[in-house]
Amino acid sequence: MSEIVEKVQTVLPDLTKTATEVTTVPVTENGVSKPFENQPRPTPTLENPYCDDMAFARLLELYLPAEVKKRADGELNGLAEAAVSEQAMNWVADTERNPPTVQHWDSWGVKKDELVTSQGWKELWRLGKVERLAALPSLTNDYEGYARIIQVLKLHLFSPASATSNFHLILSDGVGTLLRTHLSDSKIDEATRALFQHAYDRLTSPVPEKGWTSGLWMTEPAGGSDLTPTETTATYSPLGPDDKSTDADGFPLGPWVLNGFKWFSTSTEGSMAVAVAKTEKGLSAFYVPMRRAVTKNGVAGVELNGVRIRRLKNKMGTKGLPTGELELNGMRGYLIGKEGKGINEIGVVLNITRIHLAMVSVGYAGRGLSVARAFARVRKVARGTRLSSVPLHMKTLAKAHVTYRAHLALCMFIAALLGRTEQPAASLPDLVPANAQEASALLRLLGSVAKATATMDCVAVLQCSMESLGGVGYLENDEMGMNVARVLRDCTAILIGEGTTDVIATDVVKVLKGPIGSFVVQAYGRWVESSLPKKESLAPEATIITQQWSELQTALSSNSAEFITRNAREIMQLVAKLTSGILLLADAARDDNALAVEVARRWIQPPTLLSGSGVERELLLDQEIVFGDQPKWLGLP
Repeated sequence: MSEIVEKVQTVLPDLTKTATEVTTVPVTENGVSKPFENQPRPTPTLENPYCDDMAFARLLELYLPAEVKKRADGELNGLAEAAVSEQAMNWVADTERNPPTVQHWDSWGVKKDELVTSQGWKELWRLGKVERLAALPSLTNDYEGYARIIQVLKLHLFSPASATSNFHLILSDGVGTLLRTHLSDSKIDEATRALFQHAYDRLTSPVPEKGWTSGLWMTEPAGGSDLTPTETTATYSPLGPDDKSTDADGFPLGPWVLNGFKWFSTSTEGSMAVAVAKTEKGLSAFYVPMRRAVTKNGVAGVELNGVRIRRLKNKMGTKGLPTGELELNGMRGYLIGKEGKGINEIGVVLNITRIHLAMVSVGYAGRGLSVARAFARVRKVARGTRLSSVPLHMKTLAKAHVTYRAHLALCMFIAALLGRTEQPAASLPDLVPANAQEASALLRLLGSVAKATATMDCVAVLQCSMESLGGVGYLENDEMGMNVARVLRDCTAILIGEGTTDVIATDVVKVLKGPIGSFVVQAYGRWVESSLPKKESLAPEATIITQQWSELQTALSSNSAEFITRNAREIMQLVAKLTSGILLLADAARDDNALAVEVARRWIQPPTLLSGSGVERELLLDQEIVFGDQPKWLGLP
């Protein structure tokens, strides 16, 4: 843990000393101190999730060979420890207390529009950079074809402690992926290639001093997820032969000039952005540097490249994430890809960020459940009974844990699919199709499915976690590790970001009923057949999966796209249920682990009223699902 903190800590005042000091005054009676009538309650302790989360541990064994896991153990455990450390929680508290602001003018009345973020936010971003959350090339060097899996595992651990700085890291990875696709294009001109290579190297650098953040500017007042009403324009107007204007890094300013307004955008603390604008051929995507070189009174410096922040949004959550309204006035940039094909370019970014956001939601749910477990271990209710022994309380938490495990399994599978598409020759578990084209088809479908369904279900899991704490769960307390309210606020933002649930459900229908729908459905069917365990002990659950898949195929083939779209949410949720059910069964079948079998059955079997074999037996099963196979702290054998 100390090594991780040393890697990211700069000369920084102790943030804990910036808080208001509280003076305690003893209660007296006639000048004599009176002891408190009630003793302090036992304090729950937040555990290292790498050791405390049984679902996480099982998936490590499923997806990582022993040799790879051994190499990754120290890195994953260190990040997990850092994510629950006092230092990280102090940085989160500083970010919550000091949201971003804009300084529009300097002391001399000169317009500057400088974005100011807290020191805690900066330190958490640095931690994420050092931990290589956006540094896929570096992870690939160390973990070969398992790099994407390691990256997503680390994102799961870091996100609850990131104060939403993880959103910038996710976007850097998505934009980096877009630039990488064009760097492999032989037709790109050398000047643009050099610029894109420089940006890619900075976005994916694990060194904070070299690392970049990128914005993604799409939304405008006239439209949200629908980009067709975009009013921002881009005009081709190259610099003259004698104009040597450059960006802040010395590259010539681009030949396109952007003018317009972006309504809900990651703001200007980054070094670049990808912006959508209209040209004569339609919506196009542009690389825009955030700053340009300038000389004033003989002194070289930099200024914003034709963009200014009108104001920052006041949001329910993601308080540390600067989201603003941006005016673009003469902003110069470079066309990305083909003119009029901007939606395709943005799609490359969203395909990556949606996968990450799904796992972020699951990571948030994991933190909420970790807090709920810690509280249930120590909280006593009527007649001194711990919450961990109250049957109804444990049944409720067990149901939430089953949901969490299902979506964690789905997100891990998607990370493995992404790894297959990027490195077709990688050795991955048998669950992952060996054919990269089939893996790509599943990824196109399931990446969107996971983002929407995982977030919906994980918001519900966090609500359950909050309620399980009683009144203290609703508090915006300064113990940031235990502040479930903060994590819930941040998770709800993902319901909207990168496409609302309805938008993504509509996209899922387009995948299933569109031009590639036939291939996607066939590829998914082959995966179901090859991955569904054939064990007799799991036959009832396998039969349910097979029947539901048959019903889904019939619904897709016998109804119009319009009818299916009206029922898009149900279709999407069924795909998620089927996929995660197969994954849970496959996990259980590999070692016949009784607890894994029980989790799979509870996820797949339809709930029935008053089901169960008896209170004591069901309580034990619930406790094992929540706390692990053998929760020894309960005094169990």
